[in-house]
Amino acid sequence: MIPGWCQDSTLVYSHPSRFILKLAPLSLLDQDATVQAGLEYLTGQRTAVQAEVGYGWQKLPVLGSDLRRFAAAEVWRGRAEVRFYSGRYRTSAKRRIAIRSHAPLGNYWAIEGLFKQINVQKAAQLGWIDVNPPIPTDITGPQFVRRYIVGAHIKFGRQFAFYDPQRRLFSRTLLDIYWGFGARLITNQGASPTTDESCGCGIGRSFTSRGTSIAPSLSLGLKLGFAL
Repeated sequence: MIPGWCQDSTLVYSHPSRFILKLAPLSLLDQDATVQAGLEYLTGQRTAVQAEVGYGWQKLPVLGSDLRRFAAAEVWRGRAEVRFYSGRYRTSAKRRIAIRSHAPLGNYWAIEGLFKQINVQKAAQLGWIDVNPPIPTDITGPQFVRRYIVGAHIKFGRQFAFYDPQRRLFSRTLLDIYWGFGARLITNQGASPTTDESCGCGIGRSFTSRGTSIAPSLSLGLKLGFAL
């Protein structure tokens, strides 16, 4: 008990399962949209590990994407993190509230690694053989470009459980909100600026330049969870 505080208690998530199924609805709004799901495994009262995998196709992005400029495209995505819960669910010095919690409830920080691969196919470009009359010919053929991204984030988040006041129990449904920052290593393979000088890609994106680059990275999102 903290001296001078009116409320000091610990919330315990009563469902015995150590596994939580996660869905990432906001991944559908990304320009590299994927249908993404994951699994969180509780390793202790304040620790957990989580892994996710996602796949997307060319016409999946809800808000549109530069991937639609290509003949074909697909996206693979994966994430893994180690999560550390603080043991705090709600604190307010002004209201004299100090509610603690065990995993999977409350504030947390995490170390996350990520991987993404984007495969695009550029349509063949036509040229003309200079004879009379000119003869069309395929001067490049279809071009396949693979864009690899690996990175890491430090994340901060909070996981809530929906509460049933009549039964005085937390439901199996969870809401996970987080943000984070880090860096990404980006590599393009198979790109050729001579065949397509401008791909019409989004800010900071290119499928025409070869090589590797490093870029800062931000992470922001939410996930829906369900204790199995």
